[in-house]
Amino acid sequence: MIDLSLADFLALPDSEKVHHIRDYAILYAQQFSREDLDAYCRLADTCREVHKTEQGRTAMAGILRQRMALNFFVQPSSRTFMSFNTAQAYLGMNRMSVRDANISSIAKGESLIDSLRTFISYVDMVVMRHSEDHAAAVAFWTSMKAHRRLVIDGEERPVPIVSGGSGSRQHPTQALLDIYTLQKSLAEIGGIDGKTIMLVGDLKRGRTVRSLSYLMKNYRDVTVIFAAPERYQMEDDILEFLEQAGVRWRKATSISEGIESADAIYMTRIQDEYDKVLPGTHVPASRDFTFTLEHLAAMKSTACLLHPLPKRDEIEEGVDYVDDPRVMYWRQERNGMWMRVAIIAKLFKVAHLITDFSMEPEG
Repeated sequence: MIDLSLADFLALPDSEKVHHIRDYAILYAQQFSREDLDAYCRLADTCREVHKTEQGRTAMAGILRQRMALNFFVQPSSRTFMSFNTAQAYLGMNRMSVRDANISSIAKGESLIDSLRTFISYVDMVVMRHSEDHAAAVAFWTSMKAHRRLVIDGEERPVPIVSGGSGSRQHPTQALLDIYTLQKSLAEIGGIDGKTIMLVGDLKRGRTVRSLSYLMKNYRDVTVIFAAPERYQMEDDILEFLEQAGVRWRKATSISEGIESADAIYMTRIQDEYDKVLPGTHVPASRDFTFTLEHLAAMKSTACLLHPLPKRDEIEEGVDYVDDPRVMYWRQERNGMWMRVAIIAKLFKVAHLITDFSMEPEG
C-alpha cells in the first residue's frame, strides 16, 4: 500500500506524507481540514451525550468489543495515556500497554520496526508516545508494509497508528482536543474564527503548541501571538507555515503585552527534559511568562485559559482555586477523553453507530 522505502518516506515533507496517511492513521496536525475538525467536535459532543444514559453506555461498550488496542508509551504520560485507555474502555476495546522499553525486547536490541511488527501481529490499534521525532511515521510505514490487514467497514486496512506525542514536533490528538476546548469555550462569541490566540512558554520544543499552530490555517481571520523568551520562541518552520497559510502572527516579550487582546491564552511549561538538569529540578518560568491572578483580572470576560498539562510554576497556584469559568485547563483534560473516543470511532468507521443511537427516540 506504500511503495516508498522507509528512508524515502521519512524524507518527504510532512505535507506530502499526509497524502499517504489519508485516514489510516493520525500522525500530523496537517492532516485535518476545517470540515474534519468540525466533524470531530460534533462527534465528541455526541459521544459524551450518549454516554450519559445507561442505555447509551451499554451501546457504546459493545461497538468495538472484539478489537484489541495497545498503548505503547515509552515516554512519561498521565493524561494522554489515561484518556486513551478510558476512551478505549468506553468503546468496549480490550487493552494492553507497554510503558517501559526496558521491559520489552527493545532492551535486548530489537529495532523499533521489529517491535512494531510484533505489536501489529497481536493488536488492532497502536497508540504510541515516543521521544523520537519520526517514531510515529516509522510506525505508520511499518503498519503499511506489514502483511496483517483489518477489515473495517468492508475494506482491508492497515492496523491504525495514533501518535500520542512524537519527539518535540507533533502531538496531533492534543491539538484536536485543544480545538474542541477552544470551540466550546468561545462558542458564545462565534467560535475560533476571528479570534486572537496567545501561546506562551517553551514554544520551540512544545509539540502541543506546534500542532495547534498548524490547525490555525483552518480558521478565518485568526491572529496568533507567540509569547516566549527568545531562546524558547517558536521555530521558523511554523512561522513560515503560518505566513504561507495567510495566518497573522506576532511575537510578544511578556504575557502582559498580549493579555488584553487575547481571546485564548495557552500556557506551556519549560520542556527541560531536553536539557541537562539535575534530577528533581527544573528551569523556573520567568516572571514575564508566568500567568498570575493579575493577568486573570486583565483577561477579556469572554476569554479562556488553557494548558495541556502537566504544569509547574508557569501558572500562579492561586489561579487553580479561583471560581472562574475562564480557567479551562481542568475541563480541557476531560474534553481530551471525549475527543479520543471520537478519534477511535472515526478510525474504525463506527461513528455512525453512536450518532444513530443519539437520534433514537427515548423509551
